[in-house]
Amino acid sequence: MTIMATAAVPPTIQPYFDKGVLAYTQGSYEYAIDLLTFVVKQQPDATEARRYLRLAVQKQYSQSPPSWLSQAIACVVSLPIRAAAAFSAMQGQPRKAIQLYEQLLSLQPRSRSLLLHLASNLTRAGLDDAALTTYEELLSMFPNHLPTLRQFARLAMKRGGDQQARQCFERIIGIVPNDLEAQQGIRNLDALGTIKKGFAA
Repeated sequence: MTIMATAAVPPTIQPYFDKGVLAYTQGSYEYAIDLLTFVVKQQPDATEARRYLRLAVQKQYSQSPPSWLSQAIACVVSLPIRAAAAFSAMQGQPRKAIQLYEQLLSLQPRSRSLLLHLASNLTRAGLDDAALTTYEELLSMFPNHLPTLRQFARLAMKRGGDQQARQCFERIIGIVPNDLEAQQGIRNLDALGTIKKGFAA
């Protein structure tokens, strides 16, 4: 469902991005995470850096899954950070919330709720490409998660990704056959397609 247009990494931090990607491809995930985290902090809309960062975090987690005790500790440690992230979002500070949710995801990289909150705040911050990347990550793990399918479809339509939006709406209807929003979304896409053909004629 990829529809991303990648944001450029500034020349001043390009070497960090290149080293981060190289570290990721060589399996040095911890080093890749350090480098790519730096890039994303310097350039929040560096979509490719953010994508490789999320991939590196997932790979590291898969290679060395935490024990049940470590997971329990992470849950306790994350509570005040979760509260701060939610508060920042409520106060209209999505970029601050993004940093906090990414910090939480380093502890719980497969958390559906954290990824959904991250994507939502990326959208609020105007980082649509990064939000799409996050929704795609969610769908790769939870392909039938209705809230993610809905949000991805809405954002894809906004970004001109009609085919990707249609795929999401069709998947929703496959899960919930009488879903009104998905049915309306497909009708809207059909109408848009007709209009575009008219302009092209």
